[in-house]
Amino acid sequence: MDCFYKSAEPATTLPFPPPTMAQTNGWRGVAHYWQVETWAALWDNSSMKLLAGFLIAVLVWPCWAAEKMTAVTVDGVSYVQIQDAHIVSGGRVALIYPSGGATVAADKLPKAFLDSWGITVAELGAADAAAQRRKELELDQAVRGGLFREVEGVVYDLRKPQANWVRLSGAKILTMTPDGALAEMGAGTSTPSIIVIHNLPGIYADNDIISIYAKAAGPMTITVRSGERTIRGYDAGRPCVRDEIPPAILQQGLASASLPSAPKPRKHDFAALPDHHRLHAIGSGFFVTKDGYLVTNHHVVQDAHRIEVTYRGQVFQAKVVAEDLTNDLAVLKVQGGNFEPLSISRKETADLGQEVFTIGFPNIQMQGLEPKYTDGKISSLKGMQDDPKEYQISVPVQPGNSGGPLCDARGEVVGIVVARLNDMAMLETSGMVPQNVNYAVKALHALRLLETIKEVVLLPSQGPRLDNSVKTVENAIAMVSIY
Repeated sequence: MDCFYKSAEPATTLPFPPPTMAQTNGWRGVAHYWQVETWAALWDNSSMKLLAGFLIAVLVWPCWAAEKMTAVTVDGVSYVQIQDAHIVSGGRVALIYPSGGATVAADKLPKAFLDSWGITVAELGAADAAAQRRKELELDQAVRGGLFREVEGVVYDLRKPQANWVRLSGAKILTMTPDGALAEMGAGTSTPSIIVIHNLPGIYADNDIISIYAKAAGPMTITVRSGERTIRGYDAGRPCVRDEIPPAILQQGLASASLPSAPKPRKHDFAALPDHHRLHAIGSGFFVTKDGYLVTNHHVVQDAHRIEVTYRGQVFQAKVVAEDLTNDLAVLKVQGGNFEPLSISRKETADLGQEVFTIGFPNIQMQGLEPKYTDGKISSLKGMQDDPKEYQISVPVQPGNSGGPLCDARGEVVGIVVARLNDMAMLETSGMVPQNVNYAVKALHALRLLETIKEVVLLPSQGPRLDNSVKTVENAIAMVSIY
């Protein structure tokens, strides 16, 4: 019996005396008792417990994993064979499957699906709170970076793609003018181009090289001595503060929205013109007869394939019937309609310092289709380089005023607005930008051209001053569109 229980290094000391052969009914009973009690003692050992736990985990894991939902439908889209689901940035849930992956909003997923992947409400809440903090920080940085811009009552979020917004990189500012900054694109290259940028921040100065986002504002026509030149126009917009950003952008994620307190954005009148995408140039003109003879500048209508005249909201076809290239004058015959004519002064010349005004259609791409009134004085009885055919005037004019009447206090035509001494032109020739220097062809030359048309019967010269001279001129002007 001693040899049965004897061991050189017993692994386990039994806490009880071994049974006798009589108690176990012989040798077979003793052996059975030994096996049972020895395993019971071994179970009390921690290593054995750890081993048993590992074996149980291996056996149970496939059963537990099989309980995870591997298919779900979100907004009509089915995701199958899902291998993993976990929370990602923004409180969304990433679904991983053999062909790729996708992220969906957590609130779109069934609770049973989330539970099966161990995704809790607390985890989702923490992820959402973190996402909101990041969103507010990014918004604050975007506002301080000037990425929310207002143009004509509409706020644009420049963090998102915007139609007609472009980045003007490497633009060199030539000069700041009341109409905007003249800048040169492609400076130092073989093909530089001149552009105008409206609402440029005041931090910039002449000769600065800038890169800025701006909205295309349509082309602008400028007048140089050699004729018309079209340049591209842009609007950099006004930077908005945080409180100005519309809820539609912040809450609904729209790329642009109207200011809540702003009036309805002005309709882009330029787009309302017939066949505006083929429009080549715009000028002004005035009727001298009731049956449709109209005076304008020759450079306005040169190379025209089609001419249309807009008068009091109606559009008429027109054709050139007389030209004077030397004095930059043209006479059009407008088909149909009944028009209010102006009288033309028969005086050889106006008086130095005489008060004059004009009404026309300047820069309609930016200022709209309504006629604009400006006034000033005869600054000189001769034009550029003492040209005797012209007056120098202080009346503010812009591209589009060309061809309009220059009238005295009686509403009588003393000249035809021909050009503004354009900033760009002067930059090209002198490197300087004189302010408010403009020109008009003397009315005497228009009279001589009209006398060559036998069908034209002009109004007589006006008498005393008319109280309604501005209204009289307004009723006689028209917009000339060149296609």
